[in-house]
Amino acid sequence: MPARRGRRPTERGPATEHGPAVARPPDGRGREPGAGASRLLIDGRNVQFALARGARGLRGWGAALPTTALIARLRAAFGPPNEVELILDGHPGGSPSGRVAPAFTVTFSRHATADQVIGDRVAEALRALGPAGAWSVIVVTDDREVRDHARRNGARVEGTAWLVDRMAAPSRQAGPPGTAIGQGRPPRTPRTPRSG
Repeated sequence: MPARRGRRPTERGPATEHGPAVARPPDGRGREPGAGASRLLIDGRNVQFALARGARGLRGWGAALPTTALIARLRAAFGPPNEVELILDGHPGGSPSGRVAPAFTVTFSRHATADQVIGDRVAEALRALGPAGAWSVIVVTDDREVRDHARRNGARVEGTAWLVDRMAAPSRQAGPPGTAIGQGRPPRTPRTPRSG
């Protein structure tokens, strides 16, 4: 039977012992990856080390991007309506944690691993939102096991290269000119009339 006009076909992922088959919209239909996403789960240490690998030159390994700098770059690249959760291994120490800005949370895994926390978040999203809603979750990582688990549970997956591209061009995520920090003209100072 031919597909109905105006509806997009879906692909069904394979059922595995780790999760059900879930319906997924097809990839590569002229959409930018991440368009319309409502929630991003970012594997923080994975991203930090990927950025360090990209920064290394002939002099050796680049230093990992500090957590506060990564938070700042992510906040510039993604804002509401996207809900971003940066998930990092370990304890916060002196780093910011919790809700650090509207629609932006920093989570430290503490006694678990960031991979486990991401896996739990994706599984919770599938239970709470169902297969169609789980597709609104994007997991950003280059870790194969994290990617595979996310896909089995209906989430989309993007690599660190995609994230680096988004952070390099944050103006694409911004609203109309003058609505984001650093865009448009600075406010004008009102003139005061001269007294005679």
